Amino acid sequence: ETEEDIEGIAILSDMIARKYYERPKEERNGKVSIVTSSSFFVPKPFTPFQWSRMDTSEEYLDKQKILRNKINEQLNKKSIKYNWHEADLSELEGALARGDRRISKVIYDAYQAGCLYDSWSEFFSFDKWLHAFENNGIDYRFYTCRERDGNEVFPWDFIDVGVSKRFLYREYKRAKDEKVTLNCKQTCSGCGATVFGGGVCFDKEGNRKEVSYEG
Repeated sequence: ETEEDIEGIAILSDMIARKYYERPKEERNGKVSIVTSSSFFVPKPFTPFQWSRMDTSEEYLDKQKILRNKINEQLNKKSIKYNWHEADLSELEGALARGDRRISKVIYDAYQAGCLYDSWSEFFSFDKWLHAFENNGIDYRFYTCRERDGNEVFPWDFIDVGVSKRFLYREYKRAKDEKVTLNCKQTCSGCGATVFGGGVCFDKEGNRKEVSYEG
């Protein structure tokens, strides 16, 4: 997203608060609280964005700062509460999400070092995870901050989920071109899920829907 997109979150939050305070005082139920939150974009396997790079924690924190500063500029800043996800934990999530078999040793070493309840911030130690990656000679950002080539073989490619890799890559390119694919109920885009033999891929008579790659 652009800086304008990020600042737009603060502006929209303020617009909502303004709409509330424009109502007659007797119609309001005290003060309004607008909760705004932001989180890392974490690409996952079997999605069109499995080829994407993640932001680094430094990039994400910069974006947090832009949003926080823009919120503080708003007229109704006291009515806006900003929550965010921890950057280090999100980077770890990104590495584990698209890791290969080498990650198993990292997980085991981190567990041996006491990493167990990492979803709870009071137990999470990114330093222990970094040490586990270093012990195994792995740069975790190899899995997170790298745009994948269209021909790259993924560790999970041997798993058949029905939806084809070719379709996902086509959707990835369409997303980058800001093109929307129609809902499956409107047209079949040839994702490959027909192998399951039922569902929305077929009409009421059980016939396979005609594929339209323009959807």
